[in-house]
Amino acid sequence: MTHRSAAFDLLLSASLLAVSAAGCGGEDSSTSGSGTSSSGTSSTSSTTPTVDPLAACGAVGPAWSRCAKNPLATAGHVHPDGRVELSIGDPDVFFDEDEQLWKAWWSTGLAESFVAPEESIQMGIKYAESEDGVVWTIQEEPVLLANAASDDWDQLKLETPAVVKVAANPPDRRYVLAYAGAQGQKPISVGGGSTVDVAWYQIGIAFSPDGKHFTRVPAAESAYAGVDTGYPSSEGLGLLGRDMLADTPGMADGLLADPELREEDGVLHLFTSSMAVDGQGVPLNFGISHATSKDGLHWTPQPSNPQVSGGAQPSLVRDPAKSEYELFYVQDTDADKAMEPSLFNPFLGVWRRTSGDLLAWSAPGATRDFSWDKDQKTEVYGLIAAGDMAFRDGVYRYYYPGWSAEGVPSGFLCPLHDGTYEPAVIVLDLALRSSAAAP
Repeated sequence: MTHRSAAFDLLLSASLLAVSAAGCGGEDSSTSGSGTSSSGTSSTSSTTPTVDPLAACGAVGPAWSRCAKNPLATAGHVHPDGRVELSIGDPDVFFDEDEQLWKAWWSTGLAESFVAPEESIQMGIKYAESEDGVVWTIQEEPVLLANAASDDWDQLKLETPAVVKVAANPPDRRYVLAYAGAQGQKPISVGGGSTVDVAWYQIGIAFSPDGKHFTRVPAAESAYAGVDTGYPSSEGLGLLGRDMLADTPGMADGLLADPELREEDGVLHLFTSSMAVDGQGVPLNFGISHATSKDGLHWTPQPSNPQVSGGAQPSLVRDPAKSEYELFYVQDTDADKAMEPSLFNPFLGVWRRTSGDLLAWSAPGATRDFSWDKDQKTEVYGLIAAGDMAFRDGVYRYYYPGWSAEGVPSGFLCPLHDGTYEPAVIVLDLALRSSAAAP
């Protein structure tokens, strides 16, 4: 595999931060997004869907079970121009109560072949919808694409979507999309005088009337209009890492990726993976940070960022029967990731924390809430960081990418830790459990 995702770079950054430190001292169901309530993270509702999802997937109990219909989607679709969709990554899923449909967005890369050079891959975001959240109709045209021919801040990387549907917004801005974008890389110190180049992600914002075609925020409306950001244009630019992490002592720059959106009482909440570095590129912190906004354009970082140190790829849900939010996230050591055969963005599963105010979070459980199962044929070579949690009608749904050795398009390969490659394809899987299991 020749390209890296935001997940890879940020999880790499987390490892680097750990090395540096050692060396120097979703969603509940609703009309919103990110798989949530009318905000934009797993949504919540008591409305019964027109199609019973349990009938398609099998019995759901207090322990996680994989859907019998896995995989729900498979990479490798060939477009009319001959380019191939290389991957399925970073899904974001929620139930739209207005339309009684499950809606999903995910990252992909378009190229002439699976082994195309990284510079030839065009990153973009796909859209799909479903009556039951199991059988999906996938729109061929991406909702948003990177433009490598431009000098945009997101010209090379555009991925990890988070979408929320905001009823109070103007019709042409009903859907708000947050995404991670990057123009290039920056060297990060790993100690001993060595550095590693990491894609320097920031957060972009785009709007849509229907969730099927998005338009970046015009440069004149960006919070960075007229501000020296180092980028030629601020079109689409939503939030810089240097602002999210401005309270970090010694911070010279910051990186943000893997956004998650939720709306609560007219306020948008943005959670991201984040990393601050000093002037020499030495990581100062890494974790999940939080900002809020009334309009999706101007963001106010919340206190004590990062709120969850060491965590990445947040997904939020809220069970309406409980007075708390649930945060599902990735936090793996290098040893953890080495347990899976795949070298590409591996993660062992997700941890869970809770909060009553989206500011202070509980300690995680003793074990991961959801974990990789090597015996599952659609994740035989591992999970790919990361997925999205949704919650509806008492059932948690975790949508996640995995490596499957079945139905592999010609030329598709999975890179393994031992340096070899095996025929495999990235697929979208679903796991479910009842709310009875949550403490």
